[in-house]
Amino acid sequence: MIVARLAKQAMEHEEGMNHLWVRFNLPQAGSITDVRLTVDLPLGVHRSPNLNGYPETDLCIILLGNSPEDHDVFLELYTEEAAACGRAELGIVVEYKDGETEVRAVQGISLELKVEDDAEDWPVDEEVVERVKALQCRLQDRAAERAREFVIVPPIVRPRSGYFEDWEKKYRIDYSFNHR
Repeated sequence: MIVARLAKQAMEHEEGMNHLWVRFNLPQAGSITDVRLTVDLPLGVHRSPNLNGYPETDLCIILLGNSPEDHDVFLELYTEEAAACGRAELGIVVEYKDGETEVRAVQGISLELKVEDDAEDWPVDEEVVERVKALQCRLQDRAAERAREFVIVPPIVRPRSGYFEDWEKKYRIDYSFNHR
């Protein structure tokens, strides 16, 4: 049900970066609701918010809704300070409701934390890299579309009556676009 792949099987134990691609299949039959994804990281490894833009809770649970259109989730993993070198395990949990039944699927994936000097020999999963690039291109295209959409709202000018009316008529600066 869950397939997880890393861009690199090894990552620098200090100031390192990697990408995780999580793909999961949900059963077609039934009424699937409340799909959630959780990634348990080893000590010293952190992650940024998911690259897909799904909402997340304060506990870093990714909320995928009732029927996510995209069953691929991409995460950027990183280390800031020196983490312990060696093999570490990432836990991936997909939870959802199928009618009244709570379903939970768990998958683990290994990540090797190494010293930066060994970086040249690390194989790279090109499919993960290409999918991350494609996702970033799609998100940039969507952002560009939204940036092109704008609305000009003319200011609303309401003349006052009362004490300030004479002062407003005398000192008001009317712009030409207000009287077209």
